[in-house]
Amino acid sequence: MMRLLLITAAALALPGLALAQTTNTGHGRLDLTGTAPSACLISTPTAAAGANTTFQSTGAQQGQVTITQLADPTTAQPVAATINLALPIICNAAHRVTISTTNGGLARVGGSGQTTGGFREFLPYSVSASWAGQTATATSTAGATVTINANDGAAGQLSLVIQVPGGGTPLIAGTYDDQVVIQLQVAS
Repeated sequence: MMRLLLITAAALALPGLALAQTTNTGHGRLDLTGTAPSACLISTPTAAAGANTTFQSTGAQQGQVTITQLADPTTAQPVAATINLALPIICNAAHRVTISTTNGGLARVGGSGQTTGGFREFLPYSVSASWAGQTATATSTAGATVTINANDGAAGQLSLVIQVPGGGTPLIAGTYDDQVVIQLQVAS
């Protein structure tokens, strides 16, 4: 009986001995964090369509639109011209697209911008932009801008249409130019 008691005592003690030999497992945690800064990028534009115009890329994020025939050779009246440009854009935060012009229209180089003797040396045009489901249009007068506010990030093609009207008061002979400035800014 003593033997049975010893065997029973040993059997009961074995699980406790096995537990006493188990090692404790530790737990840890590793947090990963990072910050993606707000960023907006305009890539090189391409011409999607046009009439009486040509487009040439002159480098990253810029190009030159040339109006093939600005004035009718027999009447000196402006000839209608249109260009539709596609500008690849990516912006990972709320942002604003602003389009403005330097001269407010096509101005004769070296001219005063005045109408003299039944001729003019300034020709306004319209600018229209479509981006992130919105469209805005303005005439290229001094201080006029096209602005699109996007409340979220967006990626795709901004469509920019420039339309020069035909007809009206004849133009003084010369070279006419303007610069269209496209700004893409993260909203503050």
